[in-house]
Amino acid sequence: MDNKKKCLLEKFGGEQHVFELMDQFYYLVMFDNLLRDKFMKADMSRVRNQQKKFFTQMMGDGKTQYAGRDLVEVHKNLGITNQQFDKFKTHLKNIALDMEIPTQNIEELLQLVEKHREVIVFQK
Repeated sequence: MDNKKKCLLEKFGGEQHVFELMDQFYYLVMFDNLLRDKFMKADMSRVRNQQKKFFTQMMGDGKTQYAGRDLVEVHKNLGITNQQFDKFKTHLKNIALDMEIPTQNIEELLQLVEKHREVIVFQK
C-alpha cells in the first residue's frame, strides 16, 4: 500500500508501536516534575489503557473505539497549563524519535494531539 494512503497508525507500525509509545510516555511522566502531580492519584493502568485506545482511534484505527470519559470532563479540574501540554508533546516526540519513527509521521501525530489542546488546557 502506498504510504500516503496508509493511516497514521499503520505508518507508526501498528497498535503495538503506539502501545509502546504510551507505556514509555507514562514511565517518563512519573519522573517529570512538571507532569507527575497530574497523575499521582490516577489509576495509571486505566489511564494508559484509555490513552492507548484514544491514540489508536485518533491515528486512524477504525475498529478501536475510545469509550472513556469526555476529554473536557477528564481534564477540566486538573489545571493543566500550556507549558504542561507542550511538555506532553515533547515527550511524545522524543520517544517516537527514539523508536525511529519517521519525522513526518511524528509531526502528523503532534498535529493531531494539538487539535485537543482547547479541551485539555484550562489553566492558561
